[in-house]
Amino acid sequence: MQAANLGNIMEEGQWALIAGSAEGLGEAFTESLAAQGVNLILLDRKEDALNEIVKEVVRKHGIKIVPLCIDLADENAWKVCMDAMRDAGCRLLVYCAAMSEVKPFLEHSPGTLDRFIDVNNRSLILLVHAFAGYLKEQGKTGKILLVSSLAGLLAPVYIAPYAASKAFLVALARSLFYEFKPYGIGISVCVAGIIKTPKFLESRAEGRIAMADPYSVAAYALSRCGKKAVCIHGWKNRLNYFILSKMLPASLASYFVNRAMRIMYPTFSR
Repeated sequence: MQAANLGNIMEEGQWALIAGSAEGLGEAFTESLAAQGVNLILLDRKEDALNEIVKEVVRKHGIKIVPLCIDLADENAWKVCMDAMRDAGCRLLVYCAAMSEVKPFLEHSPGTLDRFIDVNNRSLILLVHAFAGYLKEQGKTGKILLVSSLAGLLAPVYIAPYAASKAFLVALARSLFYEFKPYGIGISVCVAGIIKTPKFLESRAEGRIAMADPYSVAAYALSRCGKKAVCIHGWKNRLNYFILSKMLPASLASYFVNRAMRIMYPTFSR
């Protein structure tokens, strides 16, 4: 698939780090930025998938790539990322890596809950802090792009740890947007609906489900990075969120959201 024309988010030859780069939405970000001539630090914990995308992107676009096979649940993962970003003179951080699993909350183990926090929040906030501090110290402009979900705004059943961790990103971007602005650092969070990714397909949701193309989401997110704190992908998602959050009582909105999830995952409702 061809990457969308994203305008001038970065100059050719600059460097960006993509966390969660080897498949799904991360792969779309990788292809989109590589097509602009942006050099990439590609981070993923799946070594085979990472090696494959590195070879493919270099073959197609001839850019420079630094691969990092790292698990973002590791305590010092953010430090390894920051060292690579500092060495490259990185100007863009895209954090789309995420732990996600659909199941009733009480069926999660403590270890799994720890992983949600480590991957989706702890490594992310430490890396955002370190990268923004580096840009300020060097007197450089830069951008930070986070990826959230409508789940973080609507909080449906069966994905409580994921929804809570994604709500965290929305609050973080909103809080930091104006704080970073005087330093020339733009931070945004893209709120997406259901995306056609291998991870979502593995969840075996039932029924006819509208799924966004990951390249469309990546193009939208990159084109708006730094322009506003929170961007919701897709006019239908924006309309639905407006209706659910502004026009309906909270109890009725919650009923519709949770009813949709129970239809998608009926085995959890029995």
